[in-house]
Amino acid sequence: MTEEVQRYTVIPRVLVFVFKNNKLMMMKYSGKGGHQTQEKVDRKDIYNPIGGHIEDGESPIDCATKEAMEEAGIKLLNPKISGVINVSGFAGKNIMNFIVSGTTEDEPIKETLEGTMEWVDSKAIDGLKVFPDLKPIMDKLMSLKEGQMFTGVIEFDGKFGLRKIELKTN
Repeated sequence: MTEEVQRYTVIPRVLVFVFKNNKLMMMKYSGKGGHQTQEKVDRKDIYNPIGGHIEDGESPIDCATKEAMEEAGIKLLNPKISGVINVSGFAGKNIMNFIVSGTTEDEPIKETLEGTMEWVDSKAIDGLKVFPDLKPIMDKLMSLKEGQMFTGVIEFDGKFGLRKIELKTN
C-alpha cells in the first residue's frame, strides 16, 4: 500500500476590478463582517477591489457578477477574466485568484458591514493603504492589450507580507 501524498490545495476566489469613468471601485475594509475573524480585524482601513469565494459549480465570471451585486449593489458589465494568480500564504491561505475586470453604470452602495465603497482614480492607488500585491496587479492589468491576459505566482509570509511576485502576460 502506498502512502498518500499531501497535495497543495487552493481556495478559488475572484478579485473584481470594476471601472467607471477612469476610476476603480474599491472597498475600504471596516475590520468587521458577518463572521468576525482576526483576518478581518487585521484588514481594517485597507483598500481592495471587491471579491469573494467561488462556490461549487460556479464559474469565475458568475462569481464576479454575484459579488458585484452582493457587495456593492451594482450590475457588472462586460466582465472578463484578465488574469489568474496562484497565491500562497496570504493570511495563512493558498488561493487561486481569478482577476476579473469589467465596468458598471451604477453607483455602489456606500457602506456595508464589511466596509465603505469608494471610487478611486487608478493613478492614486500609491497614496492608499493597500495589500502589497495590489499595485503590481493593477499595473499588469492596465498594461494589457485587447484579448490579452496574465498569469502569475505570489507568495506571502503567512499574513500580509509580500515575499515574491511574478506576473507575466500570456
